[in-house]
Amino acid sequence: MRRSLLSIGLAVLIGAAGALAEDAKPAAEPAAPKAAEPPKEAAKPEPKKESSGKAAKAAKGKKAAESAGASDEKIADQLKVFCVKWMGFLETRERDNRKGIKWENKPNGVAGHYVGYSKEYDCELKPRSSNGTPVATIEYKEFVYEKTGPSRGDAEQAEPAVIDAIEVTEIFRYAKGQWVY
Repeated sequence: MRRSLLSIGLAVLIGAAGALAEDAKPAAEPAAPKAAEPPKEAAKPEPKKESSGKAAKAAKGKKAAESAGASDEKIADQLKVFCVKWMGFLETRERDNRKGIKWENKPNGVAGHYVGYSKEYDCELKPRSSNGTPVATIEYKEFVYEKTGPSRGDAEQAEPAVIDAIEVTEIFRYAKGQWVY
């Protein structure tokens, strides 16, 4: 076994030495230049396109102009629509919260809590950010409601009582032609 391993190792060394010797030999004849390849001259730098830098600046200016000046009225109109839509989402969330009340048994009956939102809100376009992006806020109240009663059925039918109220301010930015959170 040992002899066969030594023989294999010796064969590998001899083969590797032969390959190294071929790499070390100087080339007998220089390689002929390829016919399709023209002789190399000093490479001339390609002329810079003056318009590429100007085009990039113009594109940036166009983007800034899209969200500036003439379209401020459009942005403000889109904000009004966005705020109505946002409050619609909150109304849907409140409805889902009412449906998902987790009822607790208390010593004097049953109680359940859910989160709701005011119908009144203030949607305001703010001064643009330092990079020119339109920014807006929407303010509303978030309420924690409690429904109680001697039984679950009575608690479900009871008028909710506000047990906590929080003033919420959400901040939005205008990007790619629309208001985003």
